Amino acid sequence: MTKNETQYEKYLQNGNEIFETYCSTGDKHPIMLPRAPQQKYVDLYPEDQPGCSFENDRNQQLNYEAEVIAYRALEKLIGGDFIVLHSFEYTHFQYYLGDLTHDKRNCKTCKKTATNREGESDFVVIAPNYFVIIEVKNMGHIGNQSDPGCNKDQQSQALAKTFQKSLDQRNKMVQFVKRFCKRLTVLQFTVYPNFEKAFKKEFPISRDKISSIIFKEDLKDFNDWWTDNISDLVLDEPLHPEFRTKHEDVRNLLLVIWCTEKNICDKSKCSLGKCIVKIGEQLRSGRFTFRSNNPEVIPSLKIVKDFLGIDNLTKQQYDLINSNEKFLWINGPAGAGKTIVLLAKILQLALSSENNKIMLFC
Repeated sequence: MTKNETQYEKYLQNGNEIFETYCSTGDKHPIMLPRAPQQKYVDLYPEDQPGCSFENDRNQQLNYEAEVIAYRALEKLIGGDFIVLHSFEYTHFQYYLGDLTHDKRNCKTCKKTATNREGESDFVVIAPNYFVIIEVKNMGHIGNQSDPGCNKDQQSQALAKTFQKSLDQRNKMVQFVKRFCKRLTVLQFTVYPNFEKAFKKEFPISRDKISSIIFKEDLKDFNDWWTDNISDLVLDEPLHPEFRTKHEDVRNLLLVIWCTEKNICDKSKCSLGKCIVKIGEQLRSGRFTFRSNNPEVIPSLKIVKDFLGIDNLTKQQYDLINSNEKFLWINGPAGAGKTIVLLAKILQLALSSENNKIMLFC
């Protein structure tokens, strides 16, 4: 067995272990495997000041929020035994896994950037007999379609540009999945979470490409949309044994690649505990703690600064931490800072009296 074959078999083995450990729950809802958000999230950015622009930061936040909307729609799908991989990336090395015809010695990319990112997808949905590639695009930064002051030419150009980019990303990801077996069923779509279906005529693209777009209304009744556009089009009949094996191999490869960084498979990334730790790290290093002329961000409490290393809080967080209410219902999107509030309340209870006994349920 060659080195390439050994690496390929190792990937398959690790991927199967991940599937058996984290994805065989029998739950009626999808298995969501999210990464902590890479975009730096804050509750409110101040208006631009002379010599200080927050436009890029606001666009990053809008992009992240668009992905959160799509994520929430996917996690509410019922039935189907889905696995949803958020923020999937693969390298040049991973693209050629198991390819005995690929000459690494004469491949310039293999010599220089084999471990660099070669392709990505916002979401990869793994179903028992098909795969779905989903890209998410935010159009909030070009204005509301119904706004009379909206620049239609600018909007049309932006729509064409974002859709073509998503199409390129989708096709590249489909090519990657089908490289392991051309007979696999792979569907692809682009989500515009803040773009209404009534304005689809604004897209300067053909009718067949329009059918690959998921609009704002579709996400509200996503189970119905999924049934009409995917489930009813893909036969639920069991795959032929030969294709079943290939489908499971690709499923395992996708799982292990999602968990692999710098050629090391970290299976614990699939666990809730790992996700919580990663989100905590992102929040601490993010612009979430950035203040400067933002009335909704204030200096942190001493206990939060000393124990969590966070210099600033939003006013909502500050008030919740100082609240004397015995029962609090805290709701907010991923990255909003709910965990920080929880940690601060635990610290308050732990330090206020040696007799306090604390039990945390997640």
